[in-house]
Amino acid sequence: MKTSLLNAFLVTGLLVGCSVSCHKSSVSPTESLVLPNGPFGFSGIILFKNWPSPDSLQELRLVAFREPPSDTVSYLAFIVGQGAVYPPVGKPNLLLLMMLPADSIQYSFTSEGTNLQVTTYKYIAVAWRYGPNLFTDWKPCGVYSVGPQPFAPTTVNLVSNSLTQNININVDFRNPPPKLWQ
Repeated sequence: MKTSLLNAFLVTGLLVGCSVSCHKSSVSPTESLVLPNGPFGFSGIILFKNWPSPDSLQELRLVAFREPPSDTVSYLAFIVGQGAVYPPVGKPNLLLLMMLPADSIQYSFTSEGTNLQVTTYKYIAVAWRYGPNLFTDWKPCGVYSVGPQPFAPTTVNLVSNSLTQNININVDFRNPPPKLWQ
């Protein structure tokens, strides 16, 4: 009797534990996956549409800024290490990581091998180099935004040992976000 009661208790405990740990719910942008002693950062999907001609696709990189860029120089600050960029400069850019024309690409922008910081990023965008000049031929082609205005940047707070999920970005090459500078 004691053995069967103990077995029933163990089975019930296992079922309850499994149902709690196996339950999948949607993850909002503010929820994070804890990575004990691991890197930190954010991840998501970049969705693409209306690809431009191949000759205007020099490079695509994901960039994160503590403050929204106010001019071309600050937009390109990631090149000199004042912002964070994925994939890091010197590594293949997003175009080389996918088969074109792709509808989407999953990414995980972590502190491993990048200059991503534990801080608040107020502007996360996909940067598009459309011409040959590495220093001037850049513009945003998608910005992380959740809310009624598609181009209003949404802030992301990064914390140690945590991967913020669902930082999804829509890229429409025919309808890019406005530059924040003139």
